[in-house]
Amino acid sequence: MTLREAIDRSGSVPADMLARSFKAGRPPKVLCAIDLSSRSDAAVWRADAIARKLGAQMFLLHVVDLAKSARAIGRRRARARLILDAHLRRLAPWGSDAQIAVRAGRPHETIAEVAIEWDADLIVLGPYRRRLGDSFTGTTAERLVRKSERPVLVVNRESAGPYENVLLTSDLSRLSDGIARVTKQLGLLEGSRASVVHALQPQGGAMLHLAGVSESEVERFQRSLSQLAKQEIEAQLEGAGLNAARFSVFSPQTSPFRAIEQVAQRLGSDLVVIGSSRFPLLKRVFIGSVSNEVLRGIRHDVLLISPAVVQRARRRSTKVSHPSGRATQPQAIGFETSRDEHPTYSS
Repeated sequence: MTLREAIDRSGSVPADMLARSFKAGRPPKVLCAIDLSSRSDAAVWRADAIARKLGAQMFLLHVVDLAKSARAIGRRRARARLILDAHLRRLAPWGSDAQIAVRAGRPHETIAEVAIEWDADLIVLGPYRRRLGDSFTGTTAERLVRKSERPVLVVNRESAGPYENVLLTSDLSRLSDGIARVTKQLGLLEGSRASVVHALQPQGGAMLHLAGVSESEVERFQRSLSQLAKQEIEAQLEGAGLNAARFSVFSPQTSPFRAIEQVAQRLGSDLVVIGSSRFPLLKRVFIGSVSNEVLRGIRHDVLLISPAVVQRARRRSTKVSHPSGRATQPQAIGFETSRDEHPTYSS
């Protein structure tokens, strides 16, 4: 039975078929990196919910900053293990078989190294914490997605229930197609009201009036742009294996960040999915980054996907579609194991 047939018959994606979207021969892997504050609790619950839905392995990671003294690092390690063990005890009644790890290093670099070493499919972080210079160097999530080449989910809200309103962002580039594809692979669209937002730059002003263009002509032109954008978005969704008829498309006439903010608030979106900036640091300083604005400026959960993440997902899909026949064993990397009525989207 194909994935499309299974969806059409049951209305949802079977867990085993979701798992097959990942690397052949092993279950999916979810890495949750947290600080030791209560602000990270929501990230742990969200990571566990996603892992259980995907049938995935889950690891909890805390990174001790090396800027501290050796004695302070030792105390921090011990405290981290106690807190991570407490998380595992709370998750155990739900059937979680998570493992824990405590590492020392620069947080975003160490998390990326562990994600690559363990071959994680998703990284989950706690809520955004404002830091000086984030608008120039990028938030932790942005630096992490660039270095690890894994999608990064920033959990800003406390609910761990299934996402009910998912908002994809689109700039009509090939990355937009990949954003939809990766979100689908992670099972985050299943059962949700799915929408897409694309910002149209306002047309009008004194220059057009001076050129003799009437207001009605400007409005007709704007409507035609909106329709063309909708057609392109629907084609991209279908190309990603999605049913475009189940998506609502919004094209506000405003800046990209304002469009995302306004539509997310209007729909009550609990997840916003966005592509990371493809520009180098110096260029971002001058022209800005929409993903940076979104991560710093909204309080919805945010899934960040880079062009490298999309390329990796495409390579992985090709390997899964044409497996070599040899199953690979999960790589051991020395983690500590603890003992202890709108239509909804379904593909």
